[in-house]
Order: sequence, then structure tokens, then C-alpha cells
Amino acid sequence: MTLLRLFRPALLVLALLPAGAMAQDPDERDLQALRFYINENNEQAIRSELRRLQVQFPEWSPPDDLSNLNRDVPPGLVDGIYQLIAREDFAGARDRIEDATRTYPNWTPSADLLQTLSLAEAQREFTAAVDAGNSQAAIRIARATPALLVCERVNNAWLLAEQYQAVGQTDTARGIYRGVADSCTTPDVLVATLEKSASVSNAAQLQEMAALMRNTAPGVAAQINAVETRLLAGLGATPAPGAAPAEAPVAAGVPVTDATRPEARPATLGQPRPAPAQAPASRTMAAPAPAGAARAAPSGGGAGYNAVLAAAQAGDWRRCLSLATGAKQPEIVSQRGWCNFNIDRPMQALKDFRAAASSTRDGNLQRDSLYGMALTMLRMNMVDQAASVAAQTHFTPEQRLEIETEILDKRGVAAYERGDYRRAIAYFDEVERLTGRMRRDLAMLKGYAYLNSGQRDRARALFQMLHDQMATAESRRALAAAIQ
Repeated sequence: MTLLRLFRPALLVLALLPAGAMAQDPDERDLQALRFYINENNEQAIRSELRRLQVQFPEWSPPDDLSNLNRDVPPGLVDGIYQLIAREDFAGARDRIEDATRTYPNWTPSADLLQTLSLAEAQREFTAAVDAGNSQAAIRIARATPALLVCERVNNAWLLAEQYQAVGQTDTARGIYRGVADSCTTPDVLVATLEKSASVSNAAQLQEMAALMRNTAPGVAAQINAVETRLLAGLGATPAPGAAPAEAPVAAGVPVTDATRPEARPATLGQPRPAPAQAPASRTMAAPAPAGAARAAPSGGGAGYNAVLAAAQAGDWRRCLSLATGAKQPEIVSQRGWCNFNIDRPMQALKDFRAAASSTRDGNLQRDSLYGMALTMLRMNMVDQAASVAAQTHFTPEQRLEIETEILDKRGVAAYERGDYRRAIAYFDEVERLTGRMRRDLAMLKGYAYLNSGQRDRARALFQMLHDQMATAESRRALAAAIQ
């Protein structure tokens, strides 16, 4: 059984399936963009999105009355269900959902609501298993619920690593620490993770971990260097002179083993052209703290904004939304957008960011709200719209790198899916040029793009490099396909 790869979904594995595995009808996530356009009464966008959906789902027909796609119940009812979940009354929440579906036959609970409920249940079960010293149960729960292992819940990852260590699987424990190192950028989190990893690492492994952290978050390199030196001294070793982020393995990403991630291999195995593939798996992005959860209070924000900001800084997204309900001030509306973004309510987040950006005279707030818009559009797979926002906005260098990398990532995957392998390779090359590194899942996909476009030698060389860095069943199959 595999443990899904941790942390940033924008950086998660691509699950590419053959056409036969695709759903016949769009699911809730597929319909998000269409519902947004309906709510915005954007007729041109509605027609365009309907055409896209009917191409992707040829057996699906939209309802005659598109308003039926917006299956709403009174806001208070849904808020009440979230309150039951917050009180850990999960049975009561499920009963309330069942009652609502009977009372409002055209309504179904949103993916966010169901995910929040299942995640809260899993969190309680995981914590109880850890407290009881039941390592096997804790590991089983974490394997079944990868959303427990995001950066904002990093304590779960640390606890899971300790459970693996307790059952003697130190390599897997170290892999989890590497997942944090490759994904999370908060200085305190990285320092604590490096210290914790020392219990399952030798000197070389510790140096590799520190190099990966410097590569992930160059701004905390000085802190990582100090901790690395101290920990290596405890192991009777010294750091290599002038250790720098560039020394981290190229394209390694999170260490990938059969125990730490699912398959990312395209089903084509290097055939001349694959069948249309499913969209990449949904992603669980960490909160963009500088622009969202930790924005300095603007002048005129007042006590209301400070309370909303405090809830966001604490990661209490529900309280943030509760405090921000009905607010009109641009700074509160923008912060509400970040809180909606962080609990995966992209349509609400997009509305908030759009409203804040159009109503504020604060240049920084407008820029950060447009940044939120672009990120949310990318989460909803509205790539062209996000690119349009990016082209018209003077983002900070960090924001622009994040947005442009994500756009290139998605366009590269889309090019691969439609069989335009040379364009896919060009997009992946540009990702590597911009970031200085290549995630392992994208590198693997690039190898298959080489293979499917007849560049077998390049495919074999890339697969060999990935296999040498970390030999997995996936890399062995890729190599076999390249040398056939």
C-alpha cells in the first residue's frame, strides 16, 4: 500500500489515466468554473465553458435551466453543519446533511463540506492513535488521509515520522522529514524538522536534508546553516565548505519510494501517442503566508480587521470567515479571500479577491488581491484567465515566480495530454530554467514526452538519471520502456 506524497499539491504527483478511466459526467470540481460564471452572469464565459465541458464529457448534457447547477440551501444551515464539525459532533453533522438532502432534493453537500468532515474525523482518529501509542493505526490513518500531511498541519507529519521510527522504518521516517523540507518554507518549521531528522540520519543524510531546505527556502539559509553545523558537530562531522542550495540533487524533489507516493507513470509506457488522459490530481497548496495569512494591518482597518487577521495568522480559517461575514472593507474582504482559499472554497475566494482588488486604493493590497485571484484561478484550472491577470499585474518577484511556474506546469501537462510532446518539453524546460530545479513527477513526465516524440536516447538518459538518484518501481518501468 502506498503513502501519498506529502504537502504542496501544486507540487503533487500527476495521476494520468487512460481515456476509459475518465468519468462520464463532470464532478463538483469540474463544474466550479461554470458555476462561477453563472453567478457572475458572464454569458460569453458561460458559453465557452459549456463548450469545453461538452468536449471533455461528450455524454453529459447541461440542464435546460443552468441555475439548477447552483444547488443552494439557506446559508445558516451549512454554517450550522460546519459548527457541528468544529465541535467534533461528526454524527450530528452527518445527520444534518442527510436531513438537508431530504428537505432540499436539488442540493448536494459540497466537496469542501464533505472533505472538512472527513478530515476532521481523520484528525481526531490520528491524534487518538498517537496518544494511545498505536503506531500501526496512526500510520494506516495517515496513509488513507494524505490531507492530514499539509504544511499547515506539519505536526501531523512530525508525529507520523515518529510512528514509523517506532516500528523501525527509519528510511520512511526520513522520507517524511524530506517531504517537509521540500515543501514548507516557514523558518521555524524547517529548523525544527532538521533537528528532528537528526534522530534518523547520518552525517551525509543530514547534510543532504539541509541542502534541500536551502534550495526550498533560500531566505532561511543562514538559520539552516547554523543548525546544520550544530547537529553535525553532535555526530562528529563538519559541514562541507561553502555548502549552498545548488548542491541539492537536481530534480530529486521529495524522496519517492513505494511507501511514500502513488504511481505517477503515464499509462502509455512510451507508446507513440497516448489516449487522452485525466486531469492532474487535485492539489493541496500551503497558505501563501506573506500575502495572505500574515499581511500587516493597513491603516483604517480597525479592530474588525485585526481580529480577522489574528484568526488567519492562527490558521483558524473558520473563525476568520465568521468574523469577516458581511464585511465591505477591502482589507477584510481580501483576507476573507485568503481564508476561503485555504479551506478550498475557490469560488468564494475568487469573488472576494476580485471585490477587494477593484475597490481598494492601496496598491499593495490590490496587488496581493490580484495574486490571490491568479492562484485561485489556477486552482480552478482557469489557466488562461490567470495568465491574463499576471500579464497586467506588477507582482513581487516571489509572486511572479509562483504564478508563472504554476502556469507553465499546467500548460506543460495539458500539452502532454493532447499529444503535443515537443511543446510539453518546452514548457517543462522553462519551469526548470525559472526555478533552477525540476520536480521528480514533472521530470518523469518529460521523459515520457521525449519517448513519445521519438527522442528515445534523451528519454533513456533522463530516466537513468532519475533511477540513479532514487531507484523505484516507477523508474525501473520507465527505463524498460525506453530501452525496448
